[in-house]
Amino acid sequence: MRKALFLLFATFLLVVFTGKGLLAQDQDEFQKWLKKDQQSFQKFVQEEDRAFADFLKKDWEAFQAQQGIKPFSKPKPVTIPHAPAKPQPKPTVPLKKVETLPPPPRPKPVLPKPPAPAPTMKTVSFEYYSQPVVIAFQKKIKIDLNPPLNNEKISKAWLTMAGTDQKEILKQLRDYRKNLTLNDWGFLKLVHRTACTLTGDDARKCIAYTWFLLNKLGYNAKIAFKQNRMFLLLPSKNLMYERPFVVINKQKFYFITFRGTPNLKGKILTYRGTYQHADQPIALNIQQLPHLPQSAKKRIVHFSYAGKRYAIPLEYDGEVVRFFKNYPQTELKLYFEAPASDYLKYSLLNNLRDLVKGKSEVDAVNLLLRFVQTGFQYRTDDQQFGHEKYMLPDETVYYPSCDCEDRAILFSYLVRNLLGLEVVGLDYPNHVATAVHFHSEIPGKAVTFRGKRFVICDPTYVNADAGMEMPDFKDITPKVIVF
Repeated sequence: MRKALFLLFATFLLVVFTGKGLLAQDQDEFQKWLKKDQQSFQKFVQEEDRAFADFLKKDWEAFQAQQGIKPFSKPKPVTIPHAPAKPQPKPTVPLKKVETLPPPPRPKPVLPKPPAPAPTMKTVSFEYYSQPVVIAFQKKIKIDLNPPLNNEKISKAWLTMAGTDQKEILKQLRDYRKNLTLNDWGFLKLVHRTACTLTGDDARKCIAYTWFLLNKLGYNAKIAFKQNRMFLLLPSKNLMYERPFVVINKQKFYFITFRGTPNLKGKILTYRGTYQHADQPIALNIQQLPHLPQSAKKRIVHFSYAGKRYAIPLEYDGEVVRFFKNYPQTELKLYFEAPASDYLKYSLLNNLRDLVKGKSEVDAVNLLLRFVQTGFQYRTDDQQFGHEKYMLPDETVYYPSCDCEDRAILFSYLVRNLLGLEVVGLDYPNHVATAVHFHSEIPGKAVTFRGKRFVICDPTYVNADAGMEMPDFKDITPKVIVF
């Protein structure tokens, strides 16, 4: 339709400018053409877009911005205790044999082929982390969101964006998501990067176009503003810690930023309604890692156990570390469930497998405890980052230091994948540990969960064996984290 209109317009101009000039009757014809093009634009804008734009003109309310929820009710200990020497328990149940892993595959990501641009299409390219991305589009988004900002301008911006065919862009985004195995957060960052590229990196326009695309993709995204600052809001299936939010219709809508956290006080203006079929919150589950170009990095971890000193060479994926650098802090369960990169999985499990070979379950667990307790420097997240940051195994190996939950996540990963034993997390008011279910009776402190006895194993309590609990928590019943 638009191609036909373009050809008609070109033919019209050719006739006009090869004649005697633009006469009055020619101006009339030109105005008729413009009117016809405007009519086609109005036809292209769907009814739900017009209805939503009308809604945006009027139904805005002031909502109180609330400060983010803290993941711990008390500060974490700055220094950690060392356990007293303890006689080693007599070995009982031997370990089951765990097969050696093959070397990790190192293929290049399978890239979605960019669509062959139609004559009226252009392309832009950018890097999503280290992954080249090519997006075909009709025209860049041009909207007026200059100060002073108000809902009337936002309504007009929605109509302008809706007046351009977005189907091809949405399809390309979905294709990249599938090929790069992105979870919701990874996909959100891809949408945002695309929006910024197509709006010239103007902050307000970038947020507005991200909001528009997310709604078209089915997410319950909202836009908010305070004075001339604009914000993106999204609900989440999972708690987001230390991130401001507003409550709309009894649901938390979090302020979404990709660098740092906005320092908000007072009220912001937004709306209660929802764009048609856009009711999906984001999920922060990390069931698989993004399929990005890999970046092998190396580190040697030194630790001591039973009078022996060990040096374990490890590889991890630097691109995984980069991807999760600013990941929203969410429920601990999701980190316990998350995988390690192929590099780390192969080097970590294969290099530790020989050390636990022939040992009993409890002796193998104690060795893994000592690997985490003495192989990694302890510092709180506040000391290292200035804020709370839960880490995946690749991050724990990369950063100079780690604290209790990072150690618990890494230790849990080792026990499950190397020894095949059941593990649960233990959540204290300002500490995280683990507990392991053995196939024999192991003395020491334990918790009972679902009819099974789980022996406390604390990867932060230096030199502590299975069954030993930090003195500060001996009278506290922890919450059990199941994953």
